[in-house]
Amino acid sequence: MKVELWTVDLTQIPDQDFQILAPLEQKRADQFKYEKHRTRFIKRRVLLRKILAHYLNQSPRSVGIGYTKLGKPFLAMSTEKLYFNISHSKDQVLYGISKEGHLGVDIEFLDPEIESELISSHFFAPEEISLIKESEGLSKSEAFFRLWTIKEAFIKLIGKGLTYPLENVLVKNAMTEPHLNIPDGKDYSSVFKRTISDYAIGVVVSGNSLELEWRVIGEVV
Repeated sequence: MKVELWTVDLTQIPDQDFQILAPLEQKRADQFKYEKHRTRFIKRRVLLRKILAHYLNQSPRSVGIGYTKLGKPFLAMSTEKLYFNISHSKDQVLYGISKEGHLGVDIEFLDPEIESELISSHFFAPEEISLIKESEGLSKSEAFFRLWTIKEAFIKLIGKGLTYPLENVLVKNAMTEPHLNIPDGKDYSSVFKRTISDYAIGVVVSGNSLELEWRVIGEVV
């Protein structure tokens, strides 16, 4: 399955046109207490619309975006088969797009101060907890985020959020070529990347193959 990834540093993106957003998005934007967070949200959503419009050959404002009961966005009011997923951390945003099927993506700032052992004790499987405990220094946070980004990407793929128990999302070979072992018996493909300094990226799709292509936001902005 082919997935196209768009990574964006919002600090390098000029302010975007608020009027491109749908009324519900505008309402969400206006609910932010701090202007910095409001601006980030507007940029993220307008860029999503511009990216989708690039594939659909229509205006960004006319792109229909719907939401599942658990809040996962999807392409609505279109006959096109186009799937997408979004993740953001600080000023970095990751957009994943595919014409072949559903996908999950996650991007995380590699915080060296993360309380990896405490968090893993609540959400990780025993062998994953052992991996983190046995790691030292920066390797400890590296191990944590290798596990976390793949887990997050998986639950975003299936659209269940944290209602799905993360300890059941077992990531094997996390420090080399991570792959998923899920109780449902289905096959999944996963990739972990460090293409942006200080950030980790995880991508998960259903099936036995995953091909990534990196795109440049300048194509649509």
